[in-house]
Amino acid sequence: MSLEATATFIGHNDCYGITENQVKDAIRELIEKGVTDFLSGGQGGFDRLCGRCVYELKREYPQIKNYLVIPYLSFSVYNKDYFDLIIYPDGFEKYHYKAAIPARNRYMVDNSGYAICFVTHSWGGAAKTYERAKKKKLQIINLRGSNSGER
Repeated sequence: MSLEATATFIGHNDCYGITENQVKDAIRELIEKGVTDFLSGGQGGFDRLCGRCVYELKREYPQIKNYLVIPYLSFSVYNKDYFDLIIYPDGFEKYHYKAAIPARNRYMVDNSGYAICFVTHSWGGAAKTYERAKKKKLQIINLRGSNSGER
């Protein structure tokens, strides 16, 4: 996977007000830019929605890959059939399970060039991950609305 061809999803567990079509349109926009690899954390409503959308778009774009990045080995995967590969990053066995989730989020940002986000408030894990994505200069599509430097 290369940064130029990889996108991650960042969003809150509760993602009221966003539609499947909005997510699919954002994914299609990135596919048109050459993105083929999509990383999901598989935790929370936004992650589940995005994982399902990539899975469904594979019929239209068979070249894309849907990856689930898990923070620890006992992580409960909501639907293994959605994913081409489940990634457990090297070295993650050293993390306590509560520390493993932010480490997984950092891993996804650090291994992506793009992010599709649904971040509506400035606290919590999604907000911290979103700030990291901005700091790392990922190209960001924030589905809650546009900010400067974002679509």
